[in-house]
Amino acid sequence: MKPFLVEEGISNEMLSGIEQHGYYIHRNIINVTDAAALRALMEIRYDQDQFKKAGIGKGASFSINEEIRKDSILWIEETSSSPILASYSSHIDGLISLLNRHFFLPLKDKELMFAIYEKGSYYRKHRDRFAKQQHRFFTIILYLTDWQKGDGGELMIYTDQGEVKVEPHQGSFVIFTSETEHEVLPVFARRYSITGWITDVPIGLTFL
Repeated sequence: MKPFLVEEGISNEMLSGIEQHGYYIHRNIINVTDAAALRALMEIRYDQDQFKKAGIGKGASFSINEEIRKDSILWIEETSSSPILASYSSHIDGLISLLNRHFFLPLKDKELMFAIYEKGSYYRKHRDRFAKQQHRFFTIILYLTDWQKGDGGELMIYTDQGEVKVEPHQGSFVIFTSETEHEVLPVFARRYSITGWITDVPIGLTFL
């Protein structure tokens, strides 16, 4: 996996996209082999029942509501033994520094999770920045699905400039501001991604 996130040309394109539109999409961050390896890792842990039903809200307001969200997740530990995961995590650290310098932000950490959507799953329109815990500044998604037309599960991003539909092709990377409304459309074939957030406090303090 090459460290595209801090390459000058792509960095400028990404920062400009975030500044002008609130989001940026890169179509090919990792190769087919790496995407397949990460999918295989997810499947092993999924078969071992390590994934949990995802919920909404945080802390005391957390609840599971399948009328709103039906995916399953597994939080990724910072000390992951996977070299590919470690490389991706390192790239996000570089991205945090880049965003801080460009936007004069106090970003400090990230949280990453595996997310699997089975057939019939979805995530209704929502924002990732909680009203009472506004520590998430940017949402980041790396898609790992060998996606085909008709598989569903597209990401819809709703901005002041209009709607954006993102097809979840393997290797695609998306970043957008966490206050932006978005949703995952109904899924018709298993969908894999690594979803995360960039925060202004260390992850251990996001309950504050």
